[in-house]
Formats: sequence, structure tokens, C-alpha cells
Amino acid sequence: MNEAAGSSASLQDVQAGAAFVILTWNQRESTRRCLESIAGAGYSLARVVVWDNGSSDGTDRMVLADFPAVTYHHHPTNQGVASGRNSAALLAMRALAPTHLLFLDNDMVVTEGFLEALCEPFATEPRQAQAVAKIRLLGAPGHLHSAGGQSVSFALGIKRGTGYGERDTGQYDRRRECLPSGGATLVAADVFMQLDGFDAQFDPFGMEDLDFSLRVRRAGLQATYVPEAVVYHDYRRKTAERDGGASWIATRTRHWMVLLHRHASVAERVAFFLGGGLVGLARVLVMQLSRGNPAALRGLATGVTSLAGESLRPGPVQEHSRVAGLETD
Repeated sequence: MNEAAGSSASLQDVQAGAAFVILTWNQRESTRRCLESIAGAGYSLARVVVWDNGSSDGTDRMVLADFPAVTYHHHPTNQGVASGRNSAALLAMRALAPTHLLFLDNDMVVTEGFLEALCEPFATEPRQAQAVAKIRLLGAPGHLHSAGGQSVSFALGIKRGTGYGERDTGQYDRRRECLPSGGATLVAADVFMQLDGFDAQFDPFGMEDLDFSLRVRRAGLQATYVPEAVVYHDYRRKTAERDGGASWIATRTRHWMVLLHRHASVAERVAFFLGGGLVGLARVLVMQLSRGNPAALRGLATGVTSLAGESLRPGPVQEHSRVAGLETD
């Protein structure tokens, strides 16, 4: 399908060709901490792109003053996560000509040697398209955010980070094929471009990374979990967003239904609509109502009814989300 996934490169070439791609929005200090960790781990900031989705908290001044080697762009508006990452990737392609794109959340802290470990599968496996790190929780020593991307059950309406919340005792210390879900994922640049990047239909946030990984799998390419590559994730902010009310729940519901339509088998869809999915939706509703959030019911209804028309059209990616058509200014 592509040169990167059709032939192996040397480890040195893969590492030299990798570019960090970081999206930020009003998280100045988290972004500072992330960039400091990259430099502190011995990686060149000249191989880093930061795409700012319209921050108003001084992130621009901080990056330009304290990290001048970084390729930085301040966009006038918040494009959303999928479109922002697409734009960041396109900027990286133009500015740095990378062979591999390392999508890193700006609220992460990297460790020494993690990039080298992520690069290794690309030097040995011709079908390699993605490699994902072991992600530990920052502020919860020894506990995991994910250890091998996501596990997904379309029939039951469940997706979960593998190992989430577990204490890391080495139970996930074996490399294996997996389903990456963003955070700290190295992607062959030509695979990313040929699959049209992340789908802007998942803006403003949520599940664009899982959708991309499912398309990688469908293309017959490989994704590998690399436990030797360790990063830490400050997940407190995103946990708080779960109480966001009707809009948040509507968006998550709609995006899940889009994933179901695109990637679930007929049997999985039948199982979802005959009970598994209804139980999952009821579980979300009960949890939110127990938190005093009656807007959850409206959010679920909005998310389901918004699926008419565009969302149910066949095809994995809408034309407007193509990476080649995105602008960087």
C-alpha cells in the first residue's frame, strides 16, 4: 500500500525521520511540561510541531520565547481535535518532511528512550503502520492509563483503555498487535496521508484516533503495543470533562454510533440494538443521573437522533476531512 508499510527501514532512519506532532488549546503549563520532557529526554525540539487551536492563555508567547526551535502555529480558531491534528500533521510534512509522525497529547510527559522503542517495530515489520506506548497515569504512581490502546466491544457498546486504572506490575510487558487510540502513537507518515488522516466528522473531540486505527486494521496493516516506550498522562482534566452535560453526552453518543456503522459486523450491530447497546446507554444514563445531571437524557436522545443523513452515509471518511485539502493558515 505504501513504502513505509511495504518495506523495512533501519532503526536509525526511522528515528531520524520521526516528528513530534502536538495539539494544544489553552493549556500553557501542560504544553510547557510536555516540551520540557521531550528536551529532557534528549530529543531535538527542532523535530517538534505544536499546533495551537486558538489559545488565549499566552501559550503562543511561552512557546516562542522558551522553545524557539519548535515549529509553532497559532490558529485563529479552535478547529477541533481531528482537524487540528490533521493540520498539525500537514504542517509537519511541509516543514520537516518526516517519514513518521508521533502524535503526542500535550498533557503527557515522555521518558528517555521511549521514541527509540516505538521506532523498533518499523525496522523489522514490513506491514508496520502504527506503534503505541505504554501510558501511565501522571500523579498516580505505578498505575496505567492504557497498555496497548483500546479494547472494543461493539456488541456491548463498550470501549476501554487496556489496563486502565490497574497497577502496573508487568502484566502488560509483552509486545503485541493492538488497536491504538492516540495519546502517544507513532504512525508511518505515508499511511496517514493515504488514509486521509483523522476524520473531521469526529470534531470537536472524541474517537477520531480509534476510527483511524480501525481503518489501518482494515487496510491489512499492523499496529504494535511497545511496553518499553513509557509516557505519563495527566488525565485529571479529561476525567472532569465527563460531567459536561448534554452536549458532551450527545457528541460521545453520536460518535460511537458512527463507529458502529462503519466498523461493526452485521452480527455486532444486531447484538448492539437487541440489548447490549441499550444496556450501555442505560448505564451511562444512570451514572449521570446519579451525579445530578438530568441533561444526560437529552444528550443521549440528541446523539442518537443526529445520525440521520450524513452520519449514516457509507464510506469511512467524508470528503471535507481529507488531509490534502486542509490549510495551515
